[in-house]
Amino acid sequence: MTQPTLGLNLDASKHLHAHILEVEVPHQDWDATQTAVLDAVIACAEESGFRALTTRRVADVAGVNEVTIFRRFGSKAKLIAAAFEREAAAIGDQVGEHSGDLRADLERIAAAIWDAAGRRRLTLPVILSELSTNAELRAAAGHSMDAVARVAATLERYQDDGLLLKEPPLQAYASLVGPLVYLGIISRLLPQPPEVDIATHVQRFLDGHAVRVKSNRRKAK
Repeated sequence: MTQPTLGLNLDASKHLHAHILEVEVPHQDWDATQTAVLDAVIACAEESGFRALTTRRVADVAGVNEVTIFRRFGSKAKLIAAAFEREAAAIGDQVGEHSGDLRADLERIAAAIWDAAGRRRLTLPVILSELSTNAELRAAAGHSMDAVARVAATLERYQDDGLLLKEPPLQAYASLVGPLVYLGIISRLLPQPPEVDIATHVQRFLDGHAVRVKSNRRKAK
């Protein structure tokens, strides 16, 4: 049976990190005006959703002229894509690269996702509700999927190193990251934001996904 790929064309290569090398793009440097506009995109999306978002409303919230938005970004679709690009780059910077220290890498990944889930707890439900019917949003979400692939590639490398159990890398990703994203989504419904101990969360992941070292010691007769 073919494993689902969540929309990523990852089955064409043996390793997910090869996919990362193909899709990775240089970070965009945002100036103060662009940063204000992208912050406004998120605020407006949380207010009325991405489909109903207008460049005029974004301009009002950002305190700029609507013409500035079209001059800097070109279109509403490119504006939304830029917001996703910036978020994915921020997460990627926090996640970092494979270091050879499994626990440290997992804790860094988990901390980055938990931070993003907390910052975007109002945006995540909007994305989930519109993703299947909003073509502009799906296109923009490709930046997020690149970030997913980066983490999955790191997990796959530790599988290849014999430190994590072999399983579809995206499945391992879901086990590590899924609970954090879920808590971020439901946090808006709770009287108090949930607290997560990253070290404990990672240890529980390792309890179920780390390769056990078999002892060669013979039982005493």
